[in-house]
Order: sequence, then C-alpha cells, then structure tokens
Amino acid sequence: MSLIRGYAALILGILSFIIILAVWELSVYLDLINPFFVSNPTAILVVLKEQIITGELFDNLSVSLVEFAVGYGAAIIVGLLLGLLIGWYKVMDYALDPFIWTLYAAPSIAFYPIFIVILGLGKPTVIAITFKLAVVLILVNTAAGIKNVDPSLIRVARSFGARRFDLFFKVALPASVPLMMAGLRLGVGRAFMGVVAAELFGSAAGLGASISYYGGLLKTSNMLASLVVVTALGVLMTTIISIIEGHFDSWRTGIGK
Repeated sequence: MSLIRGYAALILGILSFIIILAVWELSVYLDLINPFFVSNPTAILVVLKEQIITGELFDNLSVSLVEFAVGYGAAIIVGLLLGLLIGWYKVMDYALDPFIWTLYAAPSIAFYPIFIVILGLGKPTVIAITFKLAVVLILVNTAAGIKNVDPSLIRVARSFGARRFDLFFKVALPASVPLMMAGLRLGVGRAFMGVVAAELFGSAAGLGASISYYGGLLKTSNMLASLVVVTALGVLMTTIISIIEGHFDSWRTGIGK
C-alpha cells in the first residue's frame, strides 16, 4: 500500500490519460463525433506504425531533434551565462535589462521574416526561432535566482570571512538552482514550440513540416500522429529536466557539508 501511495500521482495521471483515450475512441465508434476532424487513437496508432516501417517518422524526428538540440543548447549556454552575470553584477543588469525585456515583450512571430531574410528558409531559421523563444526565459529566471538570494545568507558568509568567489559559488549559485531549473523547464516547452512553429512555415522536413503537409491534405490522422510525437517529446524532455533538477537539488543542499 505504501508503494502505491508513493506512485499515486503517476498512477492517477496514467489512468486519467487512458480514460480520455477510451472516451475519444468510443465517441468516434458511436458516431458522436466526426473522425474526419479529430481522427481517433486507433487510426493514429496505425499511422505511427506505418511511418515507423517506412522510416518517415525517424527522418522527421531526426531533423526536429537536431534543430531543437542546437537551438535549446545555445539558449542554455547564453541564458545561464548572461543570467548569472546580470544577477551578480548590477552594471550588467542596468545595461542589458531594457534590451532583454524588449526581446521578451516583442511577438516572436515578428522575428520570423527577419530571420528568413538574414538566414534563409530551413534549419538556420528554425534554430534561431528556437533559440529566441527559449533563451529569454532561461536568462530571466537565472538572473532572478541570483538577485533573490537571501541577504542574511550573504551576511553570514561574509562574517565567516567568505570571499566574493566563495559567496558566488557556495551561496548565490546553489540558492539560485530552483529558479534556474524552472527556467530550463519552461524553456524546453518554448523551444519545442519554436521548432514546430518555424517548421510549419519554412521547412521541408521535420515534425512541424509534417503537420503542415498533412494538414493541407486534410489527413487528420497523419497530422495528429506528428503532433502526438511532438507532445511526447515535450513531456520526455520536461521529465529529464526534472530528474536533473533533483540531482542539482541534492548538490545544492549538500554543498556546504
């Protein structure tokens, strides 16, 4: 019983998902909804099986994953480095704050034509959009984590003779981990959104391009199959970030021991 209670959230989540799929399938079977518009789980599974056999799914998946990895990876590097600098140095904060919030407030779709003119259609533009959507969230959360370190922790560390180097790596950095990881978790979703949105309009390959192609042909099952894969990838990446967050939390709480 204790084991079941420990996995209660996971079990309930899976059960609710199964119930939704069952209701969806049953609604189509009973002609309560038109499968032309929403398809049904069985048809989507058949399409996924066909795409796996033909290799179409892996071709599109590999393209989207490479674009995601490059865009999101660059966003992590730039976002974390700039976020730490902005949070720790007030001069950097004052200098870059207007630019960052302008970038955050500006509609992402407005950058799409600019990227196309500069980079052309295809992977470079998809990567640029992915980077733009993810980097601001990572940067802002990282900077907020450094800025919101409890001042009493800083004072206590200084009273024990901590140098500025020690204050950053042993106090500020560990204390900022929760917000930093929250930024990475939010950035995953935005990065996948960037990949799919950019591929919808300006790519010949990838999951987003597949959604656009089959949507234009009114092949709902094929379109939803790609959408299911995108959703599953988003959930998987978010779970991986959560696992990494757990490891960093252990490091954070044990760093001073």
